[in-house]
Amino acid sequence: MLHYTSKLKTYNIEATDGEMGKIRDLYFDDNKWQIRYAAVDTRKWLPGRKVLLSPASFVMVNELSENVEIEYDKEKVRNSPPVHEDTILTRDVEDSLFDYYGWGRYWAGEVLWSADKIPLASFKDARPEEEPIAYDNTQEEMNSLDLRSVEEAIGLKVHGSDGKIGEIVDLIYDDEYWKIPYLVVRSTHFVEIKYHVYHIDDINSIDWLEKDIYVKDTVEALNPNKIFENKKQILNTVHQ
Repeated sequence: MLHYTSKLKTYNIEATDGEMGKIRDLYFDDNKWQIRYAAVDTRKWLPGRKVLLSPASFVMVNELSENVEIEYDKEKVRNSPPVHEDTILTRDVEDSLFDYYGWGRYWAGEVLWSADKIPLASFKDARPEEEPIAYDNTQEEMNSLDLRSVEEAIGLKVHGSDGKIGEIVDLIYDDEYWKIPYLVVRSTHFVEIKYHVYHIDDINSIDWLEKDIYVKDTVEALNPNKIFENKKQILNTVHQ
């Protein structure tokens, strides 16, 4: 199923012994566009901490109750390696979390999820046996992070080869592999609110510093059949 990241960011994280806090952001790698972490707002009980949870720890995403159940209790999360809320993510920080929780290192191979930890929310009854991880990457590659936050992606200016098309207002993810296949763009060419949708394969390049993204399209050739009135209409279309 496909969903909006904006909706997921309103959900609570539910530990085995109670509510932990709301999801305040999502981190994804900008190579595979796959969600790697949910950042949880735990300021009420863990002030000053940046609490990061991998989708590998998700047991169930419940749309009716608008929460995400995880496999840990609060004490397990409380005792995790402390990451200050202002800390920049590095591979060392990730390593400490992976060692503590037992998550698979996603950069260990070419597959989207390393073999020892597929997201529970998708494969609750079909988890593979653990296999040794083969580290084929160079140390430089392993130390470099390509993580971006959804908050950082919102507002990116989207350009075709002949001008600006609009701005990213939402991202669409799938709840099986937690990959982001679609960008939702609010058009700047209409008085009323209109949307365009681009697959990540349509991306030519991204300048994160200048907040510009270039796609394989032109303003002149915008397809009227791919202009959407609302976001519900978008999901109905991409699900087909």
